Amino acid sequence: MSDKKKQYYVVIKGRNPGLYAKWFGAGEAAEQIQGYPEAVYKGFFTRGEAVNWLRSFSSDALTPNLKTLLEEAGDDSTQIDPIAELVKAGKIVIYTDGSAMNNPGPGGYGVVLKYNRHRKELSGGFRLTTNNRMEIYACIAGLRSLKQSSNVMIVSDSKYVVESMNQGWARRWQSNGWRRNDKEKTENADLWAELLTLCDRHTVDFYWIKGHNSTKENERCDQLALAAARGVNLPADEGFEEKERQKPKGLFDI
Repeated sequence: MSDKKKQYYVVIKGRNPGLYAKWFGAGEAAEQIQGYPEAVYKGFFTRGEAVNWLRSFSSDALTPNLKTLLEEAGDDSTQIDPIAELVKAGKIVIYTDGSAMNNPGPGGYGVVLKYNRHRKELSGGFRLTTNNRMEIYACIAGLRSLKQSSNVMIVSDSKYVVESMNQGWARRWQSNGWRRNDKEKTENADLWAELLTLCDRHTVDFYWIKGHNSTKENERCDQLALAAARGVNLPADEGFEEKERQKPKGLFDI
């Protein structure tokens, strides 16, 4: 754990959305969100981290000044990489990936944890699951491995995971009794519930990275996930298989 304080605050939804260098003070970040219904905001150790969080939002969700900030930061080819700065700041970086062959099918997850000079790999698989479940499970496995409350950055190539967490969708599904809307139940509610519980124990940010883009640790996670999915005597993903058992059978289903 680091004693370094967060230096940047991004307000996506509040009285005056923008990038702030202070939390307290007249006109600073706290004033923009306190008492504001469903405010969306987050604090960061580095400017690069803040900019990359902004990139996880659709253009429609950003105000003109936030769009300008992204334009000034450059396009994806010059995107600021906050990872090295975060490790120096004492933050734990967890790279994750998940996959399922034939989707659904045998699946696996891969995790690489980095903290200062330490590095650890985790992986595992299930006999029948989905890509999305393994993407979520990889995050769960990484957070489960932490022995104390920590500052964490989860790096994932799954927009499903990153956007659901960064844009507050998972929290909203939870508050709605695990329903996306009046007609649809939330998929993978069992895993979302555990991930949210783990995030409550830690300070967790989610960062999207393009898959198969020659990022060393992301590629390693992919290798670990695929190797785990090809394992023998894989355990059941009980959450998925129970849901499959509850599906109504067709006339000719056996």
